[in-house]
Amino acid sequence: MQSVVEADIDIDPYVVLQADAMAVFTGISNVHSLLLSTRSLEVLLTCDPLPIFANLVELEIPYCPDHKECSISTNKGLETLLTSSPELEKHSFYQEFLCSLPEEVPHCLLFRLKVIEVSGFMNYGNYIEKAKYILKNGGALEKLTIRTTPNVSQAERLKISQALSGCPRKAQQCCVLVLCHSYCGCEIDEDDAIALGKWNWDYHRMVYFHNKS
Repeated sequence: MQSVVEADIDIDPYVVLQADAMAVFTGISNVHSLLLSTRSLEVLLTCDPLPIFANLVELEIPYCPDHKECSISTNKGLETLLTSSPELEKHSFYQEFLCSLPEEVPHCLLFRLKVIEVSGFMNYGNYIEKAKYILKNGGALEKLTIRTTPNVSQAERLKISQALSGCPRKAQQCCVLVLCHSYCGCEIDEDDAIALGKWNWDYHRMVYFHNKS
Protein backbone atom coordinates (compact mmCIF):
# COMPACT_ATOMS: atom_id res chain seq x y z
CA MET A 1 0.00 0.00 0.00
CA GLN A 2 3.03 2.29 -0.03
CA SER A 3 1.96 3.64 -3.43
CA VAL A 4 -1.44 4.85 -2.10
CA VAL A 5 -1.67 8.66 -2.18
CA GLU A 6 -5.21 9.15 -0.86
CA ALA A 7 -7.03 7.21 1.86
CA ASP A 8 -10.37 7.22 3.70
CA ILE A 9 -9.99 5.22 6.92
CA ASP A 10 -12.77 4.08 9.25
CA ILE A 11 -11.68 1.32 11.65
CA ASP A 12 -13.86 -0.16 14.37
CA PRO A 13 -11.62 -0.47 17.45
CA TYR A 14 -13.78 -3.31 18.76
CA VAL A 15 -13.25 -5.44 15.65
CA VAL A 16 -9.71 -4.80 14.40
CA LEU A 17 -6.70 -6.23 16.24
CA GLN A 18 -3.94 -3.77 17.17
CA ALA A 19 -1.41 -5.63 15.03
CA ASP A 20 -3.72 -5.39 12.02
CA ALA A 21 -4.32 -1.69 12.68
CA MET A 22 -0.58 -1.09 12.87
CA ALA A 23 -0.17 -2.78 9.51
CA VAL A 24 -2.89 -0.60 7.98
CA PHE A 25 -1.48 2.70 9.20
CA THR A 26 2.09 1.77 8.37
CA GLY A 27 0.91 0.78 4.91
CA ILE A 28 -0.72 4.17 4.24
CA SER A 29 1.99 6.28 5.89
CA ASN A 30 3.02 7.72 2.50
CA VAL A 31 -0.42 9.12 1.61
CA HIS A 32 -0.79 12.77 0.62
CA SER A 33 -4.47 13.07 1.60
CA LEU A 34 -6.19 11.34 4.53
CA LEU A 35 -9.79 11.28 5.77
CA LEU A 36 -9.70 9.76 9.25
CA SER A 37 -12.74 8.95 11.38
CA THR A 38 -12.56 9.72 15.09
CA ARG A 39 -12.71 6.07 16.07
CA SER A 40 -9.91 5.33 13.61
CA LEU A 41 -7.85 7.99 15.32
CA GLU A 42 -8.52 6.19 18.61
CA VAL A 43 -6.97 3.09 17.04
CA LEU A 44 -4.05 5.02 15.54
CA LEU A 45 -3.12 6.44 18.94
CA THR A 46 -2.69 2.92 20.31
CA CYS A 47 0.02 2.12 17.75
CA ASP A 48 3.53 1.84 19.14
CA PRO A 49 5.59 3.19 17.56
CA LEU A 50 3.28 5.73 15.99
CA PRO A 51 3.69 5.90 12.20
CA ILE A 52 5.12 9.13 10.76
CA PHE A 53 3.09 10.51 7.86
CA ALA A 54 6.05 12.13 6.13
CA ASN A 55 4.20 13.04 2.92
CA LEU A 56 0.79 13.95 4.34
CA VAL A 57 -0.40 17.30 3.00
CA GLU A 58 -4.16 17.23 3.67
CA LEU A 59 -5.90 15.74 6.72
CA GLU A 60 -9.59 15.77 7.60
CA ILE A 61 -11.20 14.44 10.77
CA PRO A 62 -14.97 14.73 10.26
CA TYR A 63 -17.50 15.40 13.00
CA CYS A 64 -18.18 12.48 15.32
CA PRO A 65 -21.68 12.43 16.92
CA ASP A 66 -20.19 10.69 19.95
CA HIS A 67 -17.13 12.95 20.13
CA LYS A 68 -17.57 13.42 23.90
CA GLU A 69 -17.05 9.69 24.36
CA CYS A 70 -13.87 9.74 22.25
CA SER A 71 -11.74 10.98 25.15
CA ILE A 72 -8.40 9.61 23.96
CA SER A 73 -8.55 11.07 20.47
CA THR A 74 -9.84 14.47 21.54
CA ASN A 75 -7.34 14.76 24.41
CA LYS A 76 -4.21 13.83 22.47
CA GLY A 77 -5.29 13.42 18.86
CA LEU A 78 -4.48 16.84 17.45
CA GLU A 79 -1.20 17.13 19.31
CA THR A 80 -0.10 13.70 18.08
CA LEU A 81 -1.17 14.22 14.48
CA LEU A 82 0.54 17.58 14.14
CA THR A 83 3.74 16.12 15.53
CA SER A 84 3.52 13.08 13.24
CA SER A 85 2.74 15.03 10.03
CA PRO A 86 5.66 17.42 9.42
CA GLU A 87 4.57 18.45 5.90
CA LEU A 88 0.87 19.02 6.63
CA GLU A 89 -0.60 22.02 4.76
CA LYS A 90 -4.37 21.66 5.17
CA HIS A 91 -6.18 20.37 8.25
CA SER A 92 -9.84 20.30 9.29
CA PHE A 93 -11.18 18.98 12.60
CA TYR A 94 -13.87 19.37 15.24
CA GLN A 95 -13.53 21.89 18.08
CA GLU A 96 -13.07 19.24 20.77
CA PHE A 97 -9.65 18.37 19.33
CA LEU A 98 -8.39 21.79 20.45
CA CYS A 99 -8.51 20.71 24.08
CA SER A 100 -4.89 19.53 23.97
CA LEU A 101 -2.19 21.47 22.13
CA PRO A 102 1.56 20.79 22.36
CA GLU A 103 3.80 23.10 24.40
CA GLU A 104 6.51 22.70 21.77
CA VAL A 105 4.99 24.04 18.55
CA PRO A 106 5.00 21.36 15.81
CA HIS A 107 7.11 21.89 12.68
CA CYS A 108 4.07 21.77 10.38
CA LEU A 109 2.30 24.59 12.25
CA LEU A 110 5.40 26.78 12.27
CA PHE A 111 6.35 26.31 8.63
CA ARG A 112 3.81 24.34 6.57
CA LEU A 113 0.13 24.64 7.52
CA LYS A 114 -1.68 27.03 5.18
CA VAL A 115 -5.36 26.24 5.76
CA ILE A 116 -7.03 25.19 9.02
CA GLU A 117 -10.77 24.68 9.54
CA VAL A 118 -12.36 24.15 12.95
CA SER A 119 -16.01 23.03 12.92
CA GLY A 120 -18.60 22.83 15.69
CA PHE A 121 -17.11 25.89 17.39
CA MET A 122 -18.85 27.28 20.48
CA ASN A 123 -17.66 30.20 22.55
CA TYR A 124 -17.14 28.52 25.90
CA GLY A 125 -14.21 27.38 28.02
CA ASN A 126 -10.82 28.38 26.67
CA TYR A 127 -11.38 27.50 23.03
CA ILE A 128 -10.83 31.10 21.95
CA GLU A 129 -7.38 30.91 23.52
CA LYS A 130 -6.76 27.64 21.68
CA ALA A 131 -7.65 29.31 18.38
CA LYS A 132 -5.26 32.15 19.25
CA TYR A 133 -2.52 29.54 19.69
CA ILE A 134 -2.96 28.63 16.02
CA LEU A 135 -2.74 32.26 14.91
CA LYS A 136 0.26 33.04 17.11
CA ASN A 137 2.25 30.07 15.83
CA GLY A 138 1.04 29.49 12.26
CA GLY A 139 3.97 30.88 10.30
CA ALA A 140 2.65 29.87 6.88
CA LEU A 141 -1.06 30.19 7.69
CA GLU A 142 -3.17 31.79 4.95
CA LYS A 143 -6.67 31.07 6.24
CA LEU A 144 -8.26 29.99 9.50
CA THR A 145 -11.94 29.10 9.22
CA ILE A 146 -14.07 28.85 12.35
CA ARG A 147 -17.47 27.19 11.76
CA THR A 148 -19.79 27.76 14.70
CA THR A 149 -22.76 25.59 15.58
CA PRO A 150 -26.18 26.91 14.43
CA ASN A 151 -27.18 27.85 17.99
CA VAL A 152 -24.33 30.38 18.33
CA SER A 153 -25.86 33.85 18.05
CA GLN A 154 -24.75 36.67 15.80
CA ALA A 155 -23.54 38.58 18.88
CA GLU A 156 -21.44 35.61 19.97
CA ARG A 157 -19.91 35.28 16.51
CA LEU A 158 -18.97 38.95 16.63
CA LYS A 159 -17.31 38.38 20.01
CA ILE A 160 -15.33 35.51 18.53
CA SER A 161 -14.25 37.61 15.54
CA GLN A 162 -13.28 40.56 17.72
CA ALA A 163 -11.23 38.34 20.04
CA LEU A 164 -9.35 36.79 17.14
CA SER A 165 -8.94 39.99 15.13
CA GLY A 166 -6.97 41.58 17.96
CA CYS A 167 -4.76 38.54 18.43
CA PRO A 168 -1.11 38.78 17.31
CA ARG A 169 -0.45 36.42 14.43
CA LYS A 170 2.78 35.00 13.10
CA ALA A 171 1.58 35.14 9.47
CA GLN A 172 0.50 38.71 8.76
CA GLN A 173 -1.22 37.68 5.53
CA CYS A 174 -3.57 35.27 7.33
CA CYS A 175 -7.29 35.91 7.14
CA VAL A 176 -9.92 34.49 9.48
CA LEU A 177 -13.45 33.47 8.59
CA VAL A 178 -16.11 32.95 11.24
CA LEU A 179 -18.97 31.06 9.62
CA CYS A 180 -22.25 29.53 10.60
CA HIS A 181 -24.76 27.48 8.64
CA SER A 182 -28.01 29.34 8.07
CA TYR A 183 -31.20 27.81 9.36
CA CYS A 184 -32.21 27.00 5.80
CA GLY A 185 -29.03 24.96 5.41
CA CYS A 186 -27.32 27.42 3.04
CA GLU A 187 -24.01 29.16 3.39
CA ILE A 188 -22.57 32.37 2.07
CA ASP A 189 -19.78 31.61 -0.33
CA GLU A 190 -16.36 32.32 1.20
CA ASP A 191 -14.94 33.64 -2.06
CA ASP A 192 -17.75 36.19 -2.26
CA ALA A 193 -16.92 37.37 1.25
CA ILE A 194 -13.23 37.72 0.48
CA ALA A 195 -14.01 39.53 -2.77
CA LEU A 196 -15.80 42.24 -0.78
CA GLY A 197 -12.45 43.27 0.65
CA LYS A 198 -13.91 44.79 3.82
CA TRP A 199 -12.18 44.70 7.18
CA ASN A 200 -15.36 43.57 8.91
CA TRP A 201 -18.46 42.16 7.32
CA ASP A 202 -21.40 40.38 8.88
CA TYR A 203 -24.55 39.05 7.33
CA HIS A 204 -26.02 37.12 10.24
CA ARG A 205 -24.16 34.00 9.21
CA MET A 206 -20.59 35.11 8.57
CA VAL A 207 -17.98 37.43 9.97
CA TYR A 208 -14.91 38.12 7.85
CA PHE A 209 -11.82 40.05 8.78
CA HIS A 210 -8.27 40.36 7.57
CA ASN A 211 -5.29 41.55 9.52
CA LYS A 212 -4.17 45.02 8.43
CA SER A 213 -0.83 45.14 6.66
